[in-house]
Amino acid sequence: MALAATSGTLPILLTDAHAEPAPLTIPAPDRFKPVANPVYGAGPGGVVERTEVKDQSALGHYRWTPDGGTPVDLPASSPYDDVNTIGGSSHVSVTSGDVVAIYDSPNKVELADMKSGTTTKYTLPDGHFYRGVFGSAVLTATRDTNGDKNVLHVLRMADGQLTDTPVTGLNGWVAEDGMTLGGDDHTVAIWYAHRDGARGVGLLDLATAEVTPVLPGATGTNAQVVFSDAYVAWYSPEGGNTTARVLPRATPQAADTKIELGSDGEGTPRLGLVGDWLLTTRQIEQAAGNFLVREGAPLTAQPIAGGEPKTLLAHAGWRMAQVPGGGLAVTGGASSRDWAVHRVFVGDDGAPTLRTVREVAPKEGNLTRLSLTAGHLVTAESDTTYLPALFQRNITLGAAPSADQRSLLARPDAQTTGETAQRVYDYRQPVGTGDGRTVIATTDADGAQVLVVLATDGTKTVVPAVDPQTGEKMPTGSDHYSLVRSASGRYVVFGDSGRGVEDRQYVVDLDASGGPKVVRVRQGQGGLAVWGTKLWMPGDTDGTLQAVDLKSGAVTETERITGGCLPQELQAVGPWVYWDCYPSGTVTSDGHGVYNTQTQQWTYAPRGTLGDGYVVAYDDGRYQLNVTPIGGTPHTVEAFPVQYSGPLVEADRFGGAIAYRKEKNAQITVLDSGVDTSPVAEIESRIEQSVNLASATDAVWDADWQLSKPVTGAQVTIRNKAGHTVFTGPAKEYAAAVAFSWDGRNSDRRYVNAGTYTWELTGTPADGSGAALKVTGTIKLTKPTKTAADQGTDKSIS
Repeated sequence: MALAATSGTLPILLTDAHAEPAPLTIPAPDRFKPVANPVYGAGPGGVVERTEVKDQSALGHYRWTPDGGTPVDLPASSPYDDVNTIGGSSHVSVTSGDVVAIYDSPNKVELADMKSGTTTKYTLPDGHFYRGVFGSAVLTATRDTNGDKNVLHVLRMADGQLTDTPVTGLNGWVAEDGMTLGGDDHTVAIWYAHRDGARGVGLLDLATAEVTPVLPGATGTNAQVVFSDAYVAWYSPEGGNTTARVLPRATPQAADTKIELGSDGEGTPRLGLVGDWLLTTRQIEQAAGNFLVREGAPLTAQPIAGGEPKTLLAHAGWRMAQVPGGGLAVTGGASSRDWAVHRVFVGDDGAPTLRTVREVAPKEGNLTRLSLTAGHLVTAESDTTYLPALFQRNITLGAAPSADQRSLLARPDAQTTGETAQRVYDYRQPVGTGDGRTVIATTDADGAQVLVVLATDGTKTVVPAVDPQTGEKMPTGSDHYSLVRSASGRYVVFGDSGRGVEDRQYVVDLDASGGPKVVRVRQGQGGLAVWGTKLWMPGDTDGTLQAVDLKSGAVTETERITGGCLPQELQAVGPWVYWDCYPSGTVTSDGHGVYNTQTQQWTYAPRGTLGDGYVVAYDDGRYQLNVTPIGGTPHTVEAFPVQYSGPLVEADRFGGAIAYRKEKNAQITVLDSGVDTSPVAEIESRIEQSVNLASATDAVWDADWQLSKPVTGAQVTIRNKAGHTVFTGPAKEYAAAVAFSWDGRNSDRRYVNAGTYTWELTGTPADGSGAALKVTGTIKLTKPTKTAADQGTDKSIS
């Protein structure tokens, strides 16, 4: 394709400030993983729960949350995990009405009636070991003659005196570890073992303090026993067991009902009972290195008498709490956005149904990088979906700033394996090209450095960092970390920083024949930056810059920026080139600045990010984010109350906006820089200079223009030699680029005559700054043979 060289010249930017711009605040995205909110007990009027705290994954204090009421912290220790076992330093449960039982090691027990506000406190007798609170009874164990903690006692408070009733009916000895498997205010399930080695589960009647053996052979290893008014259910995963056993509460020595829990689900089944249904979910442990963040297994209900299961919740926390008197409490939902504490009860049809009692707000997700280019905002987010991903939205500023709906741009497939592939978009800087595409430098499955090119629809192209002349790949290792260094339309620079003699930087042509590919490589010290077709690089002499035309390969200009130093970092926007000879140093007043290629003068500017006529930088001495117009006085965008290591900050090179995210905060602020942008101009183009309208393969004239900033109302007008308009049509606008196609027909859908025509592209700057866009050129058309439909109707257009 022949390309027309019709680029305009960018005039010097005006540095006078606008009126105070209206900022746009974009709320933080929700974390994919729901907030941990385990339920440890439930009464008719509330639940005992712990909730994940805001700034860490640890859980907060135990608390009683009345249905529809204000949470009340409980006087219990708060471990940094989800442990609430009887053998722990603290144990909290609800086994009667709305009475919360709190054990504090080694011998303190408190029964707090959350409805009346009364409290009963126990101090366990010497030699007694806590085994649980059930209703008003405390179960303890003492040592037998062999020194084992196998003698059980039921303690009660009566008239201010503690009574002690020994447990009978064991006819053997009780297993010491984990002997208490579950219970309510009437019955406790005990794991027992006979001296002959036989094991089983016994039911301790708290009224008589007598144990009745049931479920012979059932183990107590990691076992659960849950009670409802009608049933007792047991399950242990020992030995790969996948079957639960259910007994009628009234006749516990009757034959049990076996319910298969399935072996295809991940995690350990957890049980609950509601009406004539067995409820199950699964406790899933997320292994280190497994980055597929879990939302929790489904909560399902299976009829005890047999029949089809019913899914109650798409995801649920694994802790469920039976409600004394009937029902169950559990936290779950379809996603983190509708996570809530639910009560499960029997509906009018006899099936379990749900009632939401309290919503659990999602936690803020982690935003690791952001990019703003021509109003196209791209964010790298590590935990807002099941794997780190890139999201996109379009931004509109002005009197009523707004943001489009956030949508997914790129994410690894859920079946992706290997940390490198799963984390391909995590903590990597996305960069917009100005024409709607986004590029990101990362590594492939083999660890090789690559450039990933993403269209707005998520279409992905991968470009290896390979020297086109030698086929040599970019070196790997800690000394070579690839990033996108610069991008403008079809051209992208990525690779090393340019600070080492072995560093390599690669120039990629995204629209090269045959697909994106590396077209140029530079090895050694010195930064590269691209704007339009110009590739800026250090000159042959220190303190100079060279501009290379990427289409012709010729050096088009050499500029002296400062005396005696090699610029290791370059940024380019319009007529401005930002340079820094010591980007990793601490010098703040020398060795860096901004060069104006039109006036051949350089100006001091703080170390930061170059925009169209300004530099945005964080002053870590004053805790301020500042915008400094080139040659002007800085103004503060925001002052922070505490010192940050530095907010994420991006300047829109194809517009006048800036975007930033504060440290440890995923909320984004976008606002106009307050500096007038340069007049809109064409900086690169791909325009067919001739087209054969009789061609069977390409009978359309195509033109693409890369602009310095977005326009609105773009249209192309076609005129003949006499200056008469033969066709006018809208051009497609995307980011800071415009595209147009014409089939050689006029507005009446008739072919125009063969010949040379003049085209004119016009448009209005979207930001309202500067003159309108006007670019012109010519095209030669070869006219096709007249069709039958055109015979007798085609009029010469001259």
